[in-house]
This record gives sequence, C-alpha cells and structure tokens, in this order.
Amino acid sequence: MADFLRKDILLSRTYPAGSFIREEELARELSISRAPVREALKELEGQGLIRSIPRKGAVVLGFSPDDAEELYDIRFALETRIFETLVERDLLTEDDYDRLNALYSELLSVASGEGGKDDKVLAFSRIDLEFHLFIAERSGKPWTIRILRGVYFQLHQAMLRHIEGEDELVSSAKAHLEIIEALKKGDLESLRENRLYSYFSRRVRKKGNWPLPGIGDNTETEHQNKEGRRNGFLCRP
Repeated sequence: MADFLRKDILLSRTYPAGSFIREEELARELSISRAPVREALKELEGQGLIRSIPRKGAVVLGFSPDDAEELYDIRFALETRIFETLVERDLLTEDDYDRLNALYSELLSVASGEGGKDDKVLAFSRIDLEFHLFIAERSGKPWTIRILRGVYFQLHQAMLRHIEGEDELVSSAKAHLEIIEALKKGDLESLRENRLYSYFSRRVRKKGNWPLPGIGDNTETEHQNKEGRRNGFLCRP
C-alpha cells in the first residue's frame, strides 16, 4: 500500500504537491479497511513525503530549488564525514565491496535495460537509496544515518521528477563505480570532488534548469485529485 502511494506521489499523478490524501476516502476508493491506509500514510510521513493535518488529512509535501540546494549541502557535509570515517578506520570489508559492486551492477542494468521511463526511474531510485544507506550504515553513526535517510528520501523526490532520459541514469550509475573505487583506494579527495549527486546538485544550482512540476502550487489540487480518479490513475494495487 505504501509503495503504491509513494509511486503515485513521486510521479505527481493523482497526488501532486499540495494535494490532500484522506484516509477514509482512499480506503473507500480502494474498497479496503482504513488500517492499511493509516499505516501507509504513517510510513510516508516518516519519509517526509506527506504531513498529517488534524481533521484535514495528509498534505503532499513539495520543495523549491532552494530547498533542494540546502538538502544537497547537508548531504555533502554528512557524506563527506562518513567517507572520512570509513577510510580513516578502514571499516569496509571485501564482503562490503562485493555488495556495493552488486548494487552498482543492478543500477547499470536498470539504467541501460528495457522498460518504461517511470518504472526504470523508480527501480533506479530504490537501488540508489540502498547503495548510499549501505555505505552510511557501515560508518556506525546512527544519528548521521537517521538524518541522511530523511535527506535521501526528499532528494529522490526531486531526482524522480527531474530525470529526463536513459543517458542521465547511465551517467549516474557509472558515478557509483567511481565512489567504490575511491573508497577502495582511500582517496578522500576524489570522494569529495566526485560527489555522485553533484550531477543533480549542479542542475539544482542552475535554477532555470530545474523544473519541479506542481511543487509549491496548491491551486486546483482538489480538481486534480478528482481528475486522477476519473482517469484511472488511482486503482487497486
């Protein structure tokens, strides 16, 4: 249920930024009880995708280019410290590198494989998140990991809406291999300069080249909700 709603939100279909998701109404639409809907909304709120408002429902959150730039700055600072910890303490094992290489292979396979853009981008985003969380978790810094997890979920919203084609996915996938190789060499300078996410963060800093459809625009959201249902976007998963 949560995955179904997350996909709908991230692709700005039935629920663009600013629109409301109402537990009772959604349960009725899907002909299910309210319990799984409630749990799904709680999970999405924990990921920073929605915010619960008493007596109104859950509003879908969006963010501006300035918000995205701030998040990239936070991510860079925290990941830099994680890289330093991993290298200085030699925390990554051969098994860890095997896992990272396997995730890189999955990313490249998704990026260059067959399939529709939406499905490819969602699959890529899921593996990308797993890759970076795996690295962060090996640092043994629980508070840093907790903060980064929230930052990752927010930035993936932007990435999903912004990727325009297969070439961008392939370029991003290959940057993961550069991170693995730099970690193996203990090359902190390359890790700082590489910034896998800089491919997207550079786009953020070019404000005119960062289209985020629906972000910050609360107009006509109820109409958009109704239109989404009428056109069949909201269906039983």
